[in-house]
Amino acid sequence: MNALTTPPTLTADLIESFAALYLSHRYDNPRPVPEFHRECWTIYSDPMVLAAAVAAPRGHAKSTALTHVFIIAAAVFRFDKFILLLGSTEDLAKEALSDIADEFRDNTELRSDFGLKRLVVDQDGDVIVECIDGYQFRVLARGAGQKIRGIKWHGQRPGLMVGDDIEDDEMVRSRERREEFKRWFLRAARQALRGRGKIRVHGTILHDDSLLAGLIRNRSWAGRLYKAHAAFDDFSHPLWPDMFDEAWLRAKRQEFLDAVDAEGYAQEYLNDPRDRSDAYLRKEWFVPMQEEDYSSTKIRAVGVDLAISKADRANRTSFTVGGKDLDNVLHVLDQRCGRWDSTEIIDAFFDIQQFHQPEVFFVEDGVIWKAIKPVLDEQMRTRNAFINIVAIWPVKDKAARGRSLQRRMRSGSVRFDTSASWYAEMEDELLRFTGTSEATLDDQFDSSAILSRGFEGWNVDSEDMQTDEEIAFERESNLARAGGFGGRSSITGY
Repeated sequence: MNALTTPPTLTADLIESFAALYLSHRYDNPRPVPEFHRECWTIYSDPMVLAAAVAAPRGHAKSTALTHVFIIAAAVFRFDKFILLLGSTEDLAKEALSDIADEFRDNTELRSDFGLKRLVVDQDGDVIVECIDGYQFRVLARGAGQKIRGIKWHGQRPGLMVGDDIEDDEMVRSRERREEFKRWFLRAARQALRGRGKIRVHGTILHDDSLLAGLIRNRSWAGRLYKAHAAFDDFSHPLWPDMFDEAWLRAKRQEFLDAVDAEGYAQEYLNDPRDRSDAYLRKEWFVPMQEEDYSSTKIRAVGVDLAISKADRANRTSFTVGGKDLDNVLHVLDQRCGRWDSTEIIDAFFDIQQFHQPEVFFVEDGVIWKAIKPVLDEQMRTRNAFINIVAIWPVKDKAARGRSLQRRMRSGSVRFDTSASWYAEMEDELLRFTGTSEATLDDQFDSSAILSRGFEGWNVDSEDMQTDEEIAFERESNLARAGGFGGRSSITGY
């Protein structure tokens, strides 16, 4: 391309051809371009896509394709002239930029064909290139969390930001660190772009509540999530078969299994720590209710996990309504949760009692229950509506608390109303529970576990399904068939 002509529009095909002609000879171990690289380049090069996020497995050349190749192509094809490169640390960002600067400085074919005249600035973390027609572009490297608000060049803020693995293990270790990083990204980094500026972020998901995980789910972003293969125990559909075939993937998984870190493999290669052989609850255990289950007779109960707060990030109060049938199968019939105050929690008790008519509510005894109970008792007298509530012994260890539910689900003895509006969120939350690490939300897991614990030892029989009137009628009928008095004459008594 002559530097004095108008550059062609950046596209995925153009990026692929450009990389093959000018950059691939420097790769350590070149392989055919995988389809997912093309998909990512399509999104990244679309000027109408202002925000894009990609989660891809370790070792799948994210940094090569989406940082190194894309930034160089974006610069020389004049997609934008002020590019901000973000890394998890300043040193890592500078290292990535150093490799890019090497191409601008030492790649003879690139310099000649794109008219790169000189590096006006060639510093650690900052590169400005001037072309023979006077056009200049700049690539600036910064670390996550650094001050970038107000950065300008020639009176303009950056027009393209590329984030490469901007989260590390330390950043996602606690909820406080995750929240702090998200605030920095959205309030400082995201706002450092000029109007209609474009942002591209890629990496591997390190925590379900990480920034990248949230961006992938954000409807305002173009998000893509890739796995090295279909699932933990399913090696079909490898993402890059020319680089990682089934034998390699199985060997890598075994390496993690031998280190007793199945979760690590699922995180690094499947972008989902939940998808592993030792998951606390597994996807295939979520059995849908059949048509006949909806009309079968059940004893109904409610598991309740209490939390009093209106704060956005606080724990929620959760009610899980279930019915146990004659085969002792637990059917999850309803799920309600929210960040409620004590008045709203009490109203929920009465609403569920009126709608479902459960035999009992199970709650864990503790500070919150002791605070709510006197008010709830008073409301029962005031409303003349009495609810049967059993306080069971609290279990602090969440993994131990959930063993009853885990055993039931593993045996196929729990079925869910999968057609209900609440189901998808509930399944997602229950699958996120690991049993060993902090879950972002686990209130629905807790209330489901309490429900299952409450039903422990309660083997339902046909008499449980009868009302008091039906039991009395059956008793009288049996007496009548036996002569009214257990076989004795109603007249003589013998």
